[in-house]
Amino acid sequence: MFVFTVSLLANCNAPDYPSVVHAEDSAFSFVISEKGMEKFIDCGLKSAIQFAQMITIPELVFNLELALGINITFVLSDLRFADFSVGGVHVDVTENNPIAAEAYDADIELRFAWRFIQSGYPPLYDNGTGQVIMKGADLRVVVDVLCDFIECPGHLKVDVHRAQLDFGKLYLLLDGGSSWIFQSFANLMIELLQDKISDVISQVMVTSITELMNSMLQSNGYYEEYAKYPDIIKDDRFAADMVAKQGYIEIQFSGYVYKFSNLSDQFINKTMLPGKTANMFNKELQFDLSRAGFNNFLYIFHKYHDVFSKPGSFKVVDTPVITFYNVQSLLTLDIEKNGAVHQVQLSGVPKLRTDVIHNKTGYSTHNVTQIFFKFQVYSSDLQNEENEEVVEWINKQVEHANYQIANTPFMDMDLMDFVFDPKQDVLRLVGDNPEECRQM
Repeated sequence: MFVFTVSLLANCNAPDYPSVVHAEDSAFSFVISEKGMEKFIDCGLKSAIQFAQMITIPELVFNLELALGINITFVLSDLRFADFSVGGVHVDVTENNPIAAEAYDADIELRFAWRFIQSGYPPLYDNGTGQVIMKGADLRVVVDVLCDFIECPGHLKVDVHRAQLDFGKLYLLLDGGSSWIFQSFANLMIELLQDKISDVISQVMVTSITELMNSMLQSNGYYEEYAKYPDIIKDDRFAADMVAKQGYIEIQFSGYVYKFSNLSDQFINKTMLPGKTANMFNKELQFDLSRAGFNNFLYIFHKYHDVFSKPGSFKVVDTPVITFYNVQSLLTLDIEKNGAVHQVQLSGVPKLRTDVIHNKTGYSTHNVTQIFFKFQVYSSDLQNEENEEVVEWINKQVEHANYQIANTPFMDMDLMDFVFDPKQDVLRLVGDNPEECRQM
């Protein structure tokens, strides 16, 4: 058994936001069930090998004292993960407790270079390559996911309290040189090897899983840029610690949309955000999207880019406002055309599109799901041709000026459905992960 503690805090590369956000400021939250987490972790473990292979593992040195003053030194160097497969994953989430997770029936392969040095007479030296093969391993971890409010407000802090690795069989196979001679010495040291190799595997796997988690959740420095409007960002800072309920967890995010050079223009305030009660649909994944969050992006894009006005045709004179009625939405526009102001109301249904994008923060590509609406005329005193022009233009602009969600490549957002919660005035996106892992 190997027990250790490790803390990881992401580099603080978020913009200089005007305030620290807390749970009551959250306009967006994510809920995931135990089953959803099991799929997520299973897919993560399959990808964690990429991180494990990049970690430098120190040499393992073994010394044996034999009779007649002969000392043998056996060194394993250049250790690296070659393979890691998992039979299954189990997650246990209980109210107000850390998450307990287990990856069971794992097969692990390490490759290495070895060298053998014998002092005394006759002096001997040999070297070659080899493999460590571990069969039927179980890796158990206890994890806290906390929000940092001091060193880097709004960033995630992962605390791994305990990691325990148990396994059925461990084999050490040597190749090259006179490996057939030294294999017997390696077999003599198998008990010493088991403890040290277990320590190495535990540390590397926990570090790799943590790196993977932070790569997926924090690759953008807690904000998303808009491809067409790079000066507009969505604030994706964590607004509170993860909340553990029986069988699921909830994570709250800021969810505000800002103009980069004017982050003090905070449209959303607490009175616009109803107190949300954590609950779980009978699905693995759930995104809760506040109506205030949608009105926020309409406000920012209207104020700083006036995207909803069509040059040479009509001008939107005030910020558009959206209201939810069931899954349908109603967008109200005050439009100035031909010297008169008209009120136009458009009804729409939510749509989504997931793209792989690359932003300018220096990190690799990641997945962003864009939520927008497909509108049609609900009421208007404009002419038919004028209404058609308004609808066509607004639909085109809302596709670019949308509400963005950063999500992992393991999620298939096309499998999810929209549900409206009138009590809390939120649009929920609910569904299950695919049975087969999507590629990173």
